This record gives sequence, C-alpha cells and structure tokens, in this order.
Amino acid sequence: MIYNGEPASEGNVLLDAPVKRPGYTHTAFIVDSMDELVAWLAHENIRISEGPVTMGHGRRNVCFIRDPDLNVLEFNEILAG
Repeated sequence: MIYNGEPASEGNVLLDAPVKRPGYTHTAFIVDSMDELVAWLAHENIRISEGPVTMGHGRRNVCFIRDPDLNVLEFNEILAG
C-alpha cells in the first residue's frame, strides 16, 4: 500500500499514474533474476511499463507490467547488500 499518497476523489489510481494515491495499487513479487524475467517477458511479448530500475536505496531491482485486466504487477530482485 502507498501510505504517503494524495487522497483521490475519483477512486483508486494505479501506480503508473503521475500522482500517487493511498491504498491498494498493485501486487509485488520477488524474483530470483531480473535478467531472466525480462528475457521471458520479451519472449512472451509482454510489455514492461516501467523498469527495470534500482529502487529502495539500491536494495532491489524493480520492473512493472500490466496484466490483461490492466492491474499493475511489480517484480523485485533483491540485490546483495
């Protein structure tokens, strides 16, 4: 959940919208290898909507996609500290 977003009068706004809103925005998963995930997504013709990028003060590599219902899915590779 995003706890520091701006309340939305029109309902929940997904993570890739320019203004972040509080509440449920997406589901996150941990993966063993971002490179393998990115290769698999390309093979399956699944578009990455953001990333991969390093987030969390350099602790994780992250990418986002949309599922067929346009829900946001986040994938995290935990980086060695």
